[in-house]
Amino acid sequence: MDDNIKMNAYALRNENFIDTVDVSCPKCGTRALVMGGQPFGIIKEYEDQVRFSCISCGYAVKYSNTPESTFYTNSSGVKKSGRILIMNAPCDPFFGFGVWYYIETRYGSLWAYNELHLSVIENYIANPQRSRNGLPNQNNSIASRLPQWAKDAKNREYLLKMINRFKSK
Repeated sequence: MDDNIKMNAYALRNENFIDTVDVSCPKCGTRALVMGGQPFGIIKEYEDQVRFSCISCGYAVKYSNTPESTFYTNSSGVKKSGRILIMNAPCDPFFGFGVWYYIETRYGSLWAYNELHLSVIENYIANPQRSRNGLPNQNNSIASRLPQWAKDAKNREYLLKMINRFKSK
C-alpha cells in the first residue's frame, strides 16, 4: 500500500488499526496492550491469537478464555453463542477496555486505537485540503466517522493543540 493511502482517512477504517490496541489497564490504570486482533478470518483462529497484557502489573487475559454470550436459542432448544466485538467505540473491540488514546475536548471526545490511528486522525484534522484523491465515498471510513466538529476549520487549531498536549504526556 502506498504511503498516501496508508495515511488517508478516506481510505482507512477504524478496524484497520485493531491488530494492536493501546488500552488503559483495568487493574492499575497504566498503558497496556491488546494484540493479535484481526477478526476477518476463522473465528477460533483469531480468538486464540488475541491477548491482553499489562507490563506494569502483570495482568494478562486470552480472548479465548473470556465467557461467550448466548445470542438466542433456536426452536430445537440449541443455544447459539459467541463473543461480541465492540467496534467503532472508545474501547478495544475484544475485551471492552478503554482506549489509551482518549482525548476529552470542549466539543466531545476524540479517540484512537493506537498511535498510528491517532496520526491518521491528526493528519486529517491538520490538512485544510482534504482530498479523496479519486477514492469512492465510504460511509465506514475514518473521515466519515469523525464528528462534524472535528472536521470544522474553526476547531482545527484547538484540536491539534489538544492532540499534541496528549501526545506529550
